Amino acid sequence: MPVFAGSHFRRLLDLARRDRLAPLYLFIGDPQETLEKAGRIVRIQEEKGALCERVDLEEVSPEDLRSLLVSPGLFGPRRLVMVRKAEILAQHKEQISPLLEPLGSGTVHLFLLASRFPEDHPLYTFALERGALVPLHLQKGRARFLAEMAERLSAEGYTMDRQVAEYFLSLVGEDYAHFRNELEKVLLYAGEKERIEKEDVEAVVTPAPETYSYLLGDTLLEEGAEAARGLLRRLLDQGDPPLVILAILENYFKRLWLLAYLFRGREDLLRETRFEVFQRTYAQALRETWPEKVPSLLERFPPYAAFRVKRHLFGLSPGFFPEVFKALYELDVSLKRDFMAPEKAFYRFFLRVQELGKKF
Repeated sequence: MPVFAGSHFRRLLDLARRDRLAPLYLFIGDPQETLEKAGRIVRIQEEKGALCERVDLEEVSPEDLRSLLVSPGLFGPRRLVMVRKAEILAQHKEQISPLLEPLGSGTVHLFLLASRFPEDHPLYTFALERGALVPLHLQKGRARFLAEMAERLSAEGYTMDRQVAEYFLSLVGEDYAHFRNELEKVLLYAGEKERIEKEDVEAVVTPAPETYSYLLGDTLLEEGAEAARGLLRRLLDQGDPPLVILAILENYFKRLWLLAYLFRGREDLLRETRFEVFQRTYAQALRETWPEKVPSLLERFPPYAAFRVKRHLFGLSPGFFPEVFKALYELDVSLKRDFMAPEKAFYRFFLRVQELGKKF
């Protein structure tokens, strides 16, 4: 079998549905992602009656793994063995031949899940020539998530605009497990719809903690103090400490002030409505404005998030931000020195920012 990367992984699923399995699958990449991808093949076969045994090489030895492969199946002719931490096998080249012998029977299939694996290893060669090699780390960051989304949406019969996909990614952050869970929620919510809209994403996605750093500020500037208080209650109810929320707001307005500085003299970038064009120009503007080092608050800020929040900068005068930071200082004092009830203190701050928005 060839290398199955990216969208080609779909072919492995189709083959599994037709009971055509490779003797050895070698998944290489993020542990969560390898487990999820291998699990999709395994679940197809389990629904057909196959028995799957799951082991971790930090808990069993290579000798025990071989015993597992040669032992007779109890519940049918087809047996699957899924092995996590398979990179440990790279240290045991002398014990590999006994592992490969049972794979020729056609009744046992080995799934190796590794974060990395040497290309000169016999297992890698076997997977490349006679099994299935599935590298999952060819793309990094958002490109990897976008490719995964495109594959899942196509497989499930859905479509989604690029801007909606970017919005979804800006909410879920960079943790693969959270990305996968939230994508499943969106697909389930969409039901029989063919096109997934922004409203579907907003209805069910739980933002990653770091994305609240702009959602709370966005809500305040766009929908006003009352809507911001609603989101604040949600944060407080789920146990977020008031001082953490304060830090979130401080970072939000620091970031917005930095963006105001970045867009100064770049009116065309500020008014750009096409995200693809904005993304390219924005990256260049960051490098030109801070050639030595981009401020950390902007360095990891998703481009689509910057594209969204820039709308708050239209018509704001330079005097807005100093006044906001005065209000943030008063909020800090209210919480730390005066021990004011958090909701009351934050709501007073929200009302002040709302007034400043009208003034400036």
